[in-house]
Amino acid sequence: MTGLDDLPDRLAGRLVARLRDEEPDAVGVFAFGSYAQGAAAPTSDLDLQVVTLAASRVPFRTWFVGDLHVSVGAASTDELRRRQAVPASWALGFAVEGPGDWLWSTAAAVAALGDPPGFSHPPGEPELEDFVEWCAKALRADDPVRLRVAAHGMGETAPTLLRDLNAPRTVRNRVDAVRAALELATAPDGWAEDLASLLGLEPADDDGIRVAAERLARGLLALLRERAPAVDPQPDLTRYLVDGTLERHLGVT
Repeated sequence: MTGLDDLPDRLAGRLVARLRDEEPDAVGVFAFGSYAQGAAAPTSDLDLQVVTLAASRVPFRTWFVGDLHVSVGAASTDELRRRQAVPASWALGFAVEGPGDWLWSTAAAVAALGDPPGFSHPPGEPELEDFVEWCAKALRADDPVRLRVAAHGMGETAPTLLRDLNAPRTVRNRVDAVRAALELATAPDGWAEDLASLLGLEPADDDGIRVAAERLARGLLALLRERAPAVDPQPDLTRYLVDGTLERHLGVT
């Protein structure tokens, strides 16, 4: 594993100079992701974020420096703050804390994003209706593609429903989010195995996917009814969860 200190000599400075030339309104440049965390592998790209005061000229750039893939985003301080106010779509409902490292900064950049900088997102809200809809599609799928698409939707929406039954946890990237979901302590029986199958992390035939989907649906709804009946703010959903309507709808009673 490598970090920013392992980059070729003066490369960071050359990249900052080029970015300041291409984004004259820039007030800062920070690295984030695996290099900023000291966890870069030979295949990792170098993630950079240009911070501007007004709208950036080009929101994304891709450069290659030898074999190194450099991925650059550019956004205003206002846009970056707006992004941090919404959940990350990839985080499976977990809060995100992705620390960064300034390569160059001004007082305006530090005042806006802090020191160290980085990306943070609040946890996602539980969506019981979405989970039940994905369950219905998976359990009634009439071909393998529909089955696996719906199963993946189940796997992505299920962890948010268990969030408040488990200790708070933040993640840094997609892999971290999946591991956090698999490791949830308060969960239905067979949770980790079924979730891995639904997300496509473990090989399973169509029958195996259907078994995992039905078991997870039945177990999760039963757990929520017992421990968190008001997990979703929709009042009618609470009633439907408590009186068994959702299980009857899915045919998993």
